Amino acid sequence: MDERKKGTHSLRYFRLGVSDSTQGIPEFISVGYVDSHPITSYDSIRRQKMPQASWMEENLGSDHWEKYTQLLRGWQQTFKTELRVLQNHYNHTGGFHTYQRMIGCELLEDGSTTGFLQYAYDGKDFLIFDKDSLSWIAVDNVARLTKQVWETNLNELRYQKNWLETECIAWLKKFLDFGKDSFQRTENPLLRGSCKKSSLGITTLICRAYGFYPPEITMTWIKNGELIIQEIEYGDILPSGDGTYQTWISIEIDPQSKDHYFCQVEHNDFLKVLHVPIEPKTISPFVEIISGFTVIVLFLIGLGIFVYRRKQSGKVECELFMLCLSLHGPIWDFLNKDIGVI
Repeated sequence: MDERKKGTHSLRYFRLGVSDSTQGIPEFISVGYVDSHPITSYDSIRRQKMPQASWMEENLGSDHWEKYTQLLRGWQQTFKTELRVLQNHYNHTGGFHTYQRMIGCELLEDGSTTGFLQYAYDGKDFLIFDKDSLSWIAVDNVARLTKQVWETNLNELRYQKNWLETECIAWLKKFLDFGKDSFQRTENPLLRGSCKKSSLGITTLICRAYGFYPPEITMTWIKNGELIIQEIEYGDILPSGDGTYQTWISIEIDPQSKDHYFCQVEHNDFLKVLHVPIEPKTISPFVEIISGFTVIVLFLIGLGIFVYRRKQSGKVECELFMLCLSLHGPIWDFLNKDIGVI
């Protein structure tokens, strides 16, 4: 692999089914991502798998898109059926309910690989695939019923293991080559500092970095010229929905302090120190609102994707992905998407 493409890369597909599409949300949605870059999409309204990156469209012919369009139409019906079954098992005859699937793989910097596949119902873990033991991990009694049925099909379990360990990695390498110009680029972070005082009288300095790529970044606080290594809170490195990333660090301080605080950021060869003045202002939960339905959709999907990637270490852990899935409402439902086979 090209030296400039080294690092951890991931391929993920997200799929969502909803029980009520009367709110203008498609009953089925699928989206694919390489790292933070959206590459494919499908929904039950358009009923066509579409490229979301120019380099996907340029390198894959019409036969590819037609083949996987047909597969996704089949998945659309499968999701509808499985969601109804789950509603019956949970005695959820009405209301708004969701069914999600996430599948993908990672190519780590040292050349090793990982793979993961899991399902969620109403924003909570439902079934998690253990490819090493060819079994499903069930989280409740309803999930155990599905586990018993699915584990009778050994050929399907072997197929999923092979897809995660072999096919997924092959597709990921191919896509990294297709989009090499995007993945080899460097975008330095933009920085913003703020100071906020809560209703409890706590003063917090916040330093935000955004618009950067690749995602590896180092941020720390400097107090009166000395690095601070304790009492710092770090935010997750999250995709912004446009192929770049964002993150933050914060520290609580004495509001009467006369000390000088600086935020130091390192990203590739970029190094910048930002002075963050102590000028408290009351925190408002509505201070920063992201507008644009599509932006929110892409951001939340990507957010779950990347946090899953950062937290996954030997077993499936995706608290923030599941947290996002629990945000029911029209905005969140639109946002979980995927397909398990590309």
